[in-house]
Amino acid sequence: MEPKIAHIKNEALSTLLHRAALILCCAILAIVLFSNFLERWLLARMYPAIWEKLSNGNNERRRRSFTYLHIGVFIMALLIIFGAYPVFRFLLRDVRLSSMLFENTTYGDYMLVLSQIYSAYYLFEVCFRTRFASAISIAHHAGLLIVIQTALALFGDLRKHPEAILEFYMCMVWGAFDVIVELPLYTFMIIWRVKCNDHRLLSRMAYACCVWVMLGATTETAITIWLLKRSWSRWGLSCRILLPLVFSLWISTQLYGAYRIYCMARSKAQLASPRDEEQQSPGYGQVLGGGNNNLVARPKA
Repeated sequence: MEPKIAHIKNEALSTLLHRAALILCCAILAIVLFSNFLERWLLARMYPAIWEKLSNGNNERRRRSFTYLHIGVFIMALLIIFGAYPVFRFLLRDVRLSSMLFENTTYGDYMLVLSQIYSAYYLFEVCFRTRFASAISIAHHAGLLIVIQTALALFGDLRKHPEAILEFYMCMVWGAFDVIVELPLYTFMIIWRVKCNDHRLLSRMAYACCVWVMLGATTETAITIWLLKRSWSRWGLSCRILLPLVFSLWISTQLYGAYRIYCMARSKAQLASPRDEEQQSPGYGQVLGGGNNNLVARPKA
């Protein structure tokens, strides 16, 4: 089976390309407003006890993390709901960027907007977390943003960049994997903070997420190698050098993330002893409180 990237023709992305910066700016502002809505109103009502603790001055890092995780779940779910159909049709079916998706809206128009929303979230996260962001997350986000924005910029001169459609195609592949893998991880990290005392549950979820990330990285690597091999003759020299390098760094960050999740799983597994489970059971406090008189020490006669 020959993949679409082996024969797809280069063409203009969208008539909205000259407004891409405006779309990106609007998406960032929308996310900023949504984050304010979360921090000022919604999260305090959804998690009153947790938010009260996070609002203390010493918990600013956890508060910011808790906020952006909810934003991440919302954005990734939004991209899956509204982007899965057009993106997968473009990747797998005989659909061109100029094909009409809706009335007066082409596939290229739609995916340009999706790309800018996707970029806006990661730009917001890097800026929102500031000094609390880890080096590995900054490297991941920076690489992601450079790749997707470069792919969009190449459409500015199709004669000079005949591989523009190829890079955009690969960005859609990588973006699809990223969204699918990240959504369960963001959800898990929210549960990690909400159910922080349920060590056994969190341990099992962390192990599952570790396997999920490893599976996603392995599948993404295999598909990327297959697609690049089938279209290798169409790439320029610079892309032949840079794409494998950037992708290797990208996958390395995912594997490191899987390792960190594995460490989290082990830490919770060590805490998930039978004694801990007994303390978490509903009747534990009643027993210690005198529900069983045989447990009360009696003075010797």
